[in-house]
Amino acid sequence: MSKGFAWVKRRLAETSIHDTSFWRVVTAGSWLAAGAAVIIAGLGNPTGLGFIFDLFIYSALHVIAFFLFTRVAAFLQTLINLPIPRLFASSLLYTGCTVYLILYHAKLNILFSVMIAIVYSLAGAVLGILFNFLTSNKITLQRKLVLGILPAAFCLFLLFSSSTANIIQPTFSGDVDGFVPLQVENPAEPGSYAYRYFTYGSGRDKHRKEFGSGAKLLSSSVDASAYIDEWSWVRKIFWGFTEKNLPLNGRVWMPEGKGPFPLVLMVHGNHRMEYFSDNGYGYLGELLASRGFIAISIDQNFLNYSSWSGIPEHDMTLRAWVLIHHLLQIQTFQNMPDSPFYQQVDLQRIALIGHSRGGQAAAMAADYTKWFAQDSSVAGMAGIDIQAVIGIAPTDKRVDGKTAVLHNMYYLVLHGAQDGDVTSFKGDRQYARSSYANGSERFKASLYIGEANHSQFNTDWGKTDSLPPRGLFLNRSNTMDASSQREIAKVYISAFLQTALRGNEQYIQLFRDYRYGRDWLPHAQYFSRFENGQFIQLTEFKRNSDKTTFAKDVSVEADGFTLWTVEEAKDRRGYKKGIHGVVLAWDEAGSYSMVVSDSFRDDTLTNRPESLIVSMANLEKDLPGSRNEPAPIPKIEVEVETGGTVSVRMPLDRFMPLSPQIYTKYTRIPWFDDIMRNGKYSESAEPVFQTYELPLHSFKQLNADFQPEDITKITLYFSGGPGKVMIDDIGLMTYPAP
Repeated sequence: MSKGFAWVKRRLAETSIHDTSFWRVVTAGSWLAAGAAVIIAGLGNPTGLGFIFDLFIYSALHVIAFFLFTRVAAFLQTLINLPIPRLFASSLLYTGCTVYLILYHAKLNILFSVMIAIVYSLAGAVLGILFNFLTSNKITLQRKLVLGILPAAFCLFLLFSSSTANIIQPTFSGDVDGFVPLQVENPAEPGSYAYRYFTYGSGRDKHRKEFGSGAKLLSSSVDASAYIDEWSWVRKIFWGFTEKNLPLNGRVWMPEGKGPFPLVLMVHGNHRMEYFSDNGYGYLGELLASRGFIAISIDQNFLNYSSWSGIPEHDMTLRAWVLIHHLLQIQTFQNMPDSPFYQQVDLQRIALIGHSRGGQAAAMAADYTKWFAQDSSVAGMAGIDIQAVIGIAPTDKRVDGKTAVLHNMYYLVLHGAQDGDVTSFKGDRQYARSSYANGSERFKASLYIGEANHSQFNTDWGKTDSLPPRGLFLNRSNTMDASSQREIAKVYISAFLQTALRGNEQYIQLFRDYRYGRDWLPHAQYFSRFENGQFIQLTEFKRNSDKTTFAKDVSVEADGFTLWTVEEAKDRRGYKKGIHGVVLAWDEAGSYSMVVSDSFRDDTLTNRPESLIVSMANLEKDLPGSRNEPAPIPKIEVEVETGGTVSVRMPLDRFMPLSPQIYTKYTRIPWFDDIMRNGKYSESAEPVFQTYELPLHSFKQLNADFQPEDITKITLYFSGGPGKVMIDDIGLMTYPAP
């Protein structure tokens, strides 16, 4: 027994026999590098007990793990008599393994995680070597300066050169000479209403006084056990409640004066549960209240993801259900004489705004009977009328095999091309599923912003679309600053709500064409779409539909194309978007004509058409060699024939130029896009449609015999190839042109 103990003691003494003072300093570099990695990972996986506690606990865990790992690994090396500095080798291995596990836990690609782990562990060793030389008395000051400056210069070069993405620099896209923006009040400027701020809540919140003892109103709790399979003990300890008594917490910005006022509910999406998200829309709450809306930011942090307890299994259903119960709670407050809400809320003018998963939840709440028809707890919704929905970079996935469908409801979606979270324009799907009765002036609109990301719409979410460590690798060189991104949200959301809930028609043109807001919007690349019940579709593309014959007595002719087919648009991940259109590709030139029959004009085109509408996406990325150099912008001309004899042909550029596709480089080092997130970032572009509106009076100005009500043929001429486009909608608008 004593001999065995003596042998182990001797071997332990030999673990550091080759670790000279030089290697001990280098080992310290690895220790520091590994510690930094652990602390960074800890910031992305908070305990919820505060930054100081997290810093202490993660640092302590690192110190203990480093000591144990390096000693055990060095001891194992002595058993095979490896003639190397064993503690240093063990520290190198510890750093690499730690970084790999951190990245793998962050759901990064295995190859990517291995590569970064190797490079990072070697960088830690180099840091130790550099520190050794800089502190050595044997090295001259001149050499120390060289040793210090060269690595720093190399790192700066790597940082700035590698993050430059192949993307068009920000300009105000689509502008043409003579275009006059709206000459009305900027909707993003504060309005004339004074307002007050207060909160309502459970009165028992463990983490936020404003929902605890500081809540002005006490709200009811709700039993969500029918929708929650398991509420973990970790979640119960952190929040202090279970699925049987979920709180209804809200931040309220309310106009002063006599109501009732329209009601706007705003709800965040999925973020770390411990990093609260509900205060991130205060900039919208203040603006909307000043313009006469009651704005409320809803707390759903307890439904968000945590590294320690995961996320509730049916979280999308829960988000919509909790949002509905906030409406019911406000309905109750509205009837309480001692409540600030008393007779102040117009429950027939309601809008829901949701960000990320909250955007999908808002649409689900608006179409609530699809999921909650058998739930007696939402019966009070019969007296509540949701008029409008806004999705900010919303998700869109099937829940219980169903998706929200909005009919005769105002819908607006905003999305950024630099979105590193919801990378595909999924709100486009909800846009496609929104419809209107014939003749309705209600509308749907979308805005795709080339330089916007996901997180900056919420002031609590920071600048990057992922918490550390993932967020460290994301490229922000082409992302607009947070204030500019939120200015876009303010312009569009304020203008939209004034139109939808207050009947203010002075901003409608902004949604028909983003250039009308040129004086208010930051310089950026924009794509916008618009449609209302006054749109008469000429060609309705469906799965496996005939390319030449359409139900409304419209036929199509095409010539000169290398590809002419009807397809379903796909997003960056290759998933179908539920949008069908005709795909046209040409080498030199091609023409696409729609012949309008007499019966179509007599039976369908009952009102005088005022504009020709073409919804089109540039698919230049699909062209050979497009990855190496930008494809030429195709030349498109539009010819409209009336009466069978009178035709006028005009270039599309006169109304709005065809925009190039937006290419996004998500990571700091471009080739990381292919391997970092298992293909999530591998596609740099996707089809994004732009609505082109061509007022028919412009055609009549060129020929007095041109009669818009007697259209017989519409032809699109494509040249300047090679080129490729996808056309979703072609039709006519019957509302008065500006």
